[in-house]
Amino acid sequence: MSQWVYHNRRSVSVRVDIDTCTACELCYDRLPEVFVDKGDGIPLVIIRVPIENVYEDILQVAEDCPSGSIILY
Repeated sequence: MSQWVYHNRRSVSVRVDIDTCTACELCYDRLPEVFVDKGDGIPLVIIRVPIENVYEDILQVAEDCPSGSIILY
């Protein structure tokens, strides 16, 4: 599941690779306004706030993801 988000007139897609995700909970623990647990530990991308407020945090969570499963493109 991915969602397109916009920041400074650029579009960015936030996606979670469910094949490599280890369900460590880092993303939705840190950014519950962006990621939610779909019930099996695997996160869904749901942006609930203006992207400008969390853009840098999304970049950091993607970098910190231990399995590299948060993909931005």
